[in-house]
Amino acid sequence: MNFMNSTQLQAVRRHFIEYANGYIAEAGDMKHMMEMKREHCAFVARNCRELAETSGWSDEEANTAEALGILHDVGRFPQLEEYGTFVDAKSINHGERGWQAIRESGLLDEVDPALRNAILDGVRHHNARIIPESLPPAHLRWVRLIRDADRLDIYRIVLDAIENDQLDEHPEIGLSLAREGDPCPELIEKILQRGAPSYSDLKCFNDFVLLILSWANHMGYPATLRLMRDRNIIDRFAAHLPTEVPAVGNVLSSLRACVMDAGSEQPDA
Repeated sequence: MNFMNSTQLQAVRRHFIEYANGYIAEAGDMKHMMEMKREHCAFVARNCRELAETSGWSDEEANTAEALGILHDVGRFPQLEEYGTFVDAKSINHGERGWQAIRESGLLDEVDPALRNAILDGVRHHNARIIPESLPPAHLRWVRLIRDADRLDIYRIVLDAIENDQLDEHPEIGLSLAREGDPCPELIEKILQRGAPSYSDLKCFNDFVLLILSWANHMGYPATLRLMRDRNIIDRFAAHLPTEVPAVGNVLSSLRACVMDAGSEQPDA
């Protein structure tokens, strides 16, 4: 498999800027949400490159990682334009829509076919609750990478909204869930059993926070857990959770142990 050179990466960067800006120019009241998504793609691309480089990947593999980060959420722009929401359950699967948009654009036509298919699978499955078992082994490293990088930036976005008291202004960041409420016992039990909770399990914002923190149990790369540790992700969220509830404390202790272990049992790059 031939990975991306700098010229191919630059073409992806240019395409994405033109693509995103085209939607933003026509966004009207949705402009802020689309700008936020454009920024998110840039941060995810940065996370992808950092994870690749930290994991010892080659320069061209890191270029490919960055390109995947740039492209992973292209389906969000037509989703927001057509449905006015980022909630897939109320609109479309944005991973599938992004996969379709990239194929139709011809952007990756000059990329090695095997690599093109791996990138497309990364876009298509980055938002899946569980990675499909049918994926080719050579594609898994890219799917795992983009899922990790995306999740790291979701932590940034949600923490920024919490710490700067912006959830009332932008409720979509927290899926418009009720701010008050005790975490769901069934959700907590699923997390403690290292299961994969579903968004359909969520009853309140605290459930949402615990769900996204539970991603630590399923990260694909040790470097991701080290970044979670270095960025103090667990404790920053814990400051805004009802830690006086014993079950919440149990979840946080379990996740802290996972992160502090720095992923010694996670799959290698």
